[in-house]
Amino acid sequence: METDVLVIGSGPGGSSVAYQCAEAGRKVTVVDTLFGGTCALRGCTPKKAMEAVTSVYWEAKAMGEAGFPKLIAPIHWHDLMAHQSKFTSLVPAKTKEKFTNKGITPIVGHASFIDAHTVQVGADKIRAQHIVIATGAYPRKLDIPGFEYLLTNDDFFALDELPEKVVVVGGGYIGFEMAHIMAACGTKVTILSSEDMPLSVFDSDLVAGLVQATLAKGITVKLGYEAHNIEYNNDSYQVTAKRKDGKTFNYEGDLIIHAAGRVPAINELGIDKLNLKTNNKNGIAVNKFLQPSNHDHIYALGDVTGQLPFTEIASYEADIVSHNILNDRRRSANYEGVPFGVFTHPKLAMVGASEKLLEEKGIKYQLLSDSFDHSFMQRTKLNTHARYKTLVNESTGVILGASILACSADEMINLFSMAIQKSMTNRELKEILMLYPTSGQEVKSLV
Repeated sequence: METDVLVIGSGPGGSSVAYQCAEAGRKVTVVDTLFGGTCALRGCTPKKAMEAVTSVYWEAKAMGEAGFPKLIAPIHWHDLMAHQSKFTSLVPAKTKEKFTNKGITPIVGHASFIDAHTVQVGADKIRAQHIVIATGAYPRKLDIPGFEYLLTNDDFFALDELPEKVVVVGGGYIGFEMAHIMAACGTKVTILSSEDMPLSVFDSDLVAGLVQATLAKGITVKLGYEAHNIEYNNDSYQVTAKRKDGKTFNYEGDLIIHAAGRVPAINELGIDKLNLKTNNKNGIAVNKFLQPSNHDHIYALGDVTGQLPFTEIASYEADIVSHNILNDRRRSANYEGVPFGVFTHPKLAMVGASEKLLEEKGIKYQLLSDSFDHSFMQRTKLNTHARYKTLVNESTGVILGASILACSADEMINLFSMAIQKSMTNRELKEILMLYPTSGQEVKSLV
């Protein structure tokens, strides 16, 4: 079989490339084992559907001080799962149907390179003029006894029942987000983070605030505790964790969830046959045009590069790749002002440069930092964990970075992202007219 463009992976990035190339008249084939991608089936979409409900629960609990009924029962897990399945259950079939309607050929199976232009899928060989690798990432393997007992996010979003006690191994995005969701359903959750300060990409002061907000929900957070062994006895699991001082501790749970990081999904691709290089994240190394250095007809985008594992980045990179396939004059990627966040309650979000990065570059900046749980909008939410940091160029006033811990940090950070991408000064942001009273308008008080 021959095709103009072969896309390996059907998540947001791969699908976008397929649609754009097909619309331009190219013959397109998409290969995947389960159509729709991690974000739509086992990531952002089901998580957000669940978090939207559980965050309302946490707000309602806090509103007991303001007249809301105080005896709120935990969220019913079965109903919550039924709710999220409305967003996910039809995705594989709908994705393949939409591909077919657009003249794109969907093929179910694992793709493995035979040579630089050909892949094997089952008994079939597919030869393509251009190949796009968009296979995403999967949970990394932990080299500990009992690893096989760990549930992944795939398993989490398919649980029929949620037990009384759960241990989460790992203190990253997934660990904290799942913990806040499960605790709202009445489960006793313990997070074991191997890092002394989890979520290291974020500002440590704001992470400390999130940890405090997590503890206030009855979630146990153990920092600097690395899981070394998992055993199953008497219908329950026991995780042995070691602290840096050498002391060991045991934690019991009815389920153990893997949240200790993800790695690019490249193992089954056979990229060694093409001599494709990997980067320090074990993802496919690409140049600014999203091509490996030794094959300009191959592109890699999204989580498979290991760089910025966000859906918006995959979609953005898909536009770059599509343009470069369809046009002689290439576009390069620019990641200035990429926002990212943790969908807990409250939420933690960040965009732009950190203090450390600015100091390394020798850029003089002004730091604006404070708690703002006294602000009007945070007080209406009875949020006592709000905090922010804004970094502004000392000489020009241009906004360089921002971090926010707040109930609506996810929406607030978008305004900072826009400001950074447009090189706006703090004065220019203050002068924009916004609706009051809203969290967006409150951003003006953070610069």
